[in-house]
Amino acid sequence: MGYREASKDIFRKNPIVLPLAILSAVGGIIFFVWTSYVEVTKNIPQYTKFPPKVADALRQAIYYTDIDLNAPKALNAYKNALSLAIEEGMHPFSDEVLGLKIQVAAMLEKAGLVKQATEVLERTKNEALTWVEEGQRMESSTVTKTSLTEAQLSSNANVPADNVQINKQALEDAEKELKAMQEFEARQRDRALKKVIGINMKLAELYASDYMQDDKKAEAAQVAAVELCLKEMHRRQKLGLPVGASSSEGADSSWMNLTEIATALTDLATVYTERERHELAMPLYLRALDIIRAEEGNSVSCKQVVLLNSVSSAMAGQAQPTSPRVQQMKQQGISQDPTVEAARQWAQKAIDVAAHIKPPIRDEECDLTCVAASYNLGQLAELQQKPDTAIAHYTEAKNLAKKLGYQEGVSVADDALKRLKKRIL
Repeated sequence: MGYREASKDIFRKNPIVLPLAILSAVGGIIFFVWTSYVEVTKNIPQYTKFPPKVADALRQAIYYTDIDLNAPKALNAYKNALSLAIEEGMHPFSDEVLGLKIQVAAMLEKAGLVKQATEVLERTKNEALTWVEEGQRMESSTVTKTSLTEAQLSSNANVPADNVQINKQALEDAEKELKAMQEFEARQRDRALKKVIGINMKLAELYASDYMQDDKKAEAAQVAAVELCLKEMHRRQKLGLPVGASSSEGADSSWMNLTEIATALTDLATVYTERERHELAMPLYLRALDIIRAEEGNSVSCKQVVLLNSVSSAMAGQAQPTSPRVQQMKQQGISQDPTVEAARQWAQKAIDVAAHIKPPIRDEECDLTCVAASYNLGQLAELQQKPDTAIAHYTEAKNLAKKLGYQEGVSVADDALKRLKKRIL
C-alpha cells in the first residue's frame, strides 16, 4: 500500500515529467533493440568476410564515412584496412579487396572530392584489368594437365607396378588440386572483370556529372564497358562457356548475367541517342533486345517493350529531315525513306507486346512506354504526310498519359496536336 500511495503521490506532483520519463525509458529500450537488430542482421554480416584486424579497421573507416564524414581520417582507415588485408593473405583482386577500393572512391565522392574519386577508380580499374588479361593469356597458353599426366605416366612404363600406382595417385591428387586452383582463379577473374565493367559505368556517371562535365571521357568509359562485355561474351562463346551467368537464385554470379550485359549496351545507346547519334544507338538497342529475349524466353517483361520503342526512336531519329542520312538521300533523288515505315512497325510492335503483358509483370514502365510509342507513331505519320493518322496517335498518347497522371506526356502530346492542327488550317 505504501508503494501504491507513493506512486500516486509522484504522479500528482509530476503529471508531465513522469509520463515523459516512462516514454523515454520505453523509447530507449526500443532504440537499443533496433540498433542490436541492425548490428546483427546488417553490420556484422558485412564484416564477417574479413579477418578480425581488417574488420576493425573497416569499422573505423565506415564510421568516418557514414556517421562522422571526415575524408582524411576515413582515407587513413581504408589504407590501413587494405594493407592489413594483404598481410592477412586476402586475394588482392577478390570481391572484398576490390570492394574496399571502390568504397574509398564512394567516400571521396560523398565528400565532394569527385576528381580524386575518379583517380582511385581509374587506378583500380587498370590494375584489375591488367591482372585479368594476363590471367586469360596464361590460361589460353597453358598446356593441359591431361597431356602432362599422360606424358608422366608413359615415362613410368618400366617402373614397378606398385610405384606406378603410387605415382598415379599422387598425380591425380595434384591434378585435382591444380584444377581446383585454376577454377578458383577463373572465378576470381570473372568477378574482377565484372567489377571493372561496373567501375567503367560509374566513371561514365562521374565524368558526366556537374562536377566534371567531361562528356568525352564519359562516353569513352561507356564504350570501354560495352567493349569489355562483348569481348568477354565472344571469348566465353569460343570456349563453350555460358555467355551470361544465370540470373536464377543460387546460381554462380561470378560473371554478369544477360540482363546486366543488356543494361550496359542500353546505357551506351542512351548516350548516343541524347547526342543524336542514332546510327550508333540503333545496333546497340537491337543487340540488347536480342540478349533480353534470350534471357526471358517466353516470360516477356516490360524490358522488351522499352527496347522495342527505343529501336523505333533510333530509326525515327535517322529519318528526321535534318539528319545527314535524309539529306544524302535527297541529293540522290530518293524521296521515300523506308526507315520511316520500319520505325513505325517497331513502335507498333512495342504497343502490341505491351498489350499481352498482364499485372503484376506489367508495370508503370510499360504504360509510359506505350505513351512514348503512340507519340512516336504520330511523328512518323507526320513524316509520311498522314496528318489524320498523326492526330489520332497524338490523341491516343494524350489520353493514355492523362489516364496515368503523366502530366509531361499530356503537355507534349497536346503541343503536338496544336501544332499539327494549326499547320493543317
